[in-house]
Amino acid sequence: MQTPEMNSPCDSPVFILTTSRSGSTLLRFLLDSHPDFACPPETGISTACAQLARSWDALDNADSGERRLPTDSIDLSPRSRQAIRAAVDDAFGEYLRRRGKDRWCDKSLDTYQFAELISQIYPEARFIVLTRHCMDVVASGVEACPWGLHRFGFDPFVAQYPGNSVAAVAGYWLSCTQANLAFAEKHPQSCHHVRYEDLVTAPEQVMSAVFDFLGVDQVPGITEACFRTPHEADGPGDEKIWFTGEVHDDSIGRGTVVPGAALPPPLRMQVNEILVKLRYHPVDDNWNAVASRTDPRADQSVPGPPEADGDDCAAMEAALRAIGDRMESRHPDELDAIALQWPSVAGTTVAIVVESGGGHRDELRWQFGQPEAEQPQGTAMLAGTAASWMSVLEGQSNLISEMTAGHMRCFNPRDPHRIRSDEVHAVAALLGLARIPVARRIARLT
Repeated sequence: MQTPEMNSPCDSPVFILTTSRSGSTLLRFLLDSHPDFACPPETGISTACAQLARSWDALDNADSGERRLPTDSIDLSPRSRQAIRAAVDDAFGEYLRRRGKDRWCDKSLDTYQFAELISQIYPEARFIVLTRHCMDVVASGVEACPWGLHRFGFDPFVAQYPGNSVAAVAGYWLSCTQANLAFAEKHPQSCHHVRYEDLVTAPEQVMSAVFDFLGVDQVPGITEACFRTPHEADGPGDEKIWFTGEVHDDSIGRGTVVPGAALPPPLRMQVNEILVKLRYHPVDDNWNAVASRTDPRADQSVPGPPEADGDDCAAMEAALRAIGDRMESRHPDELDAIALQWPSVAGTTVAIVVESGGGHRDELRWQFGQPEAEQPQGTAMLAGTAASWMSVLEGQSNLISEMTAGHMRCFNPRDPHRIRSDEVHAVAALLGLARIPVARRIARLT
């Protein structure tokens, strides 16, 4: 009599080990477009296996006299392993027959918790460890949850870091990534590492290496064909990809808008240890001071952005011209009033930066008064897209709204923890954007 394993429709399934907001839906589409693989939406099969394993373990050890905890690791008996695998094979076997494919893949986000268990059930399974820079994951996660962090595995970490969305998503990223890397180090022959940034900048080369690792035929052009191939949609995933027509790298480096100071020091230290291990730039005190779309990979020499098109250039020039006109229109008495209202910014140079969607930037600089000391007070930066600056200048939005939405950002080395600093107030007054004066004691001129 054959065992369930001998009747298995697939001895070597593929599991994606990753965090949410890291490109797993794109990778799923690419694998699902290969003639050998069927990759459905998230199934939660790993959690189901874990629950079955705990049930078997509880029954097998009910009379042992040992008190076992839910967090204890489980070593499956041959009988329980065969039974759990038979249940999974039955479900995925029918799915494979329906799809006319030979091997199945799973991209469920909970797999990182149960990879060791899965490797017991399927010793020949293959795992693709997909990573993305932590701060880009944070930016994507906050954008995907505009009304408060939920779903995507974030919920337990929201409770751990109440009131700090940056720390909550970063804590989630750290927990997942540590677990996935530990598993990969223990099972190097079964794991293949893919960085999201490499996948979207060199998709054909990355997928060629993935298919070599999985031992299947190459499919040149699959990174274009995956957008013409039908995929099942009834399940969690990145909603944006359904309205995308090509692999692009527009989301690389978006994490520069995330305030690095929002990471508590112990968490930032742990995050940076993993980032360096993955060949990414760590999050330092100047994290927000760099231009947008800075490549977070430390091992890549990336050329500058492509030449800006006419629309980008015209938009940036218009915004810079409008900002310059506002600066030059200020009466000397108004400038004196700004210096009196915010004396702490005396000697500070502020770079007012206009960015394009393609990664280009230009700037105007302004120094507020003269410092009492001989040395200047440093340079702050207020950066935003041309569209954001024009919206602010035309009164359709305001600085804080644009910064809160992630369309603009302020880097202030003197006061990095606040979105509304004296420098922001002073720039708003300089550009005629302030509405309500700040009440504070002002030294009178004698």
